[in-house]
Amino acid sequence: MSEKEPKEKKYMEAEKKDVPKPSGREEGIKEPRVKNFPKIQVGVAIFVVIVLIIVIIGISYGMYGLFFN
Repeated sequence: MSEKEPKEKKYMEAEKKDVPKPSGREEGIKEPRVKNFPKIQVGVAIFVVIVLIIVIIGISYGMYGLFFN
């Protein structure tokens, strides 16, 4: 078995040298990719939330006469 050990070491060293590093991957911590929404989408989202709040308050206080006679 002592004859195989130096051969295995040489083989492993040769394999490590032959394997190229992947070029597309960078090592280390990366900043996360954050998607910035356009201002129009933010405005529409805020508008929808405000309208839903007004409708819920209106129904709960009976402003529209839907549930309370």
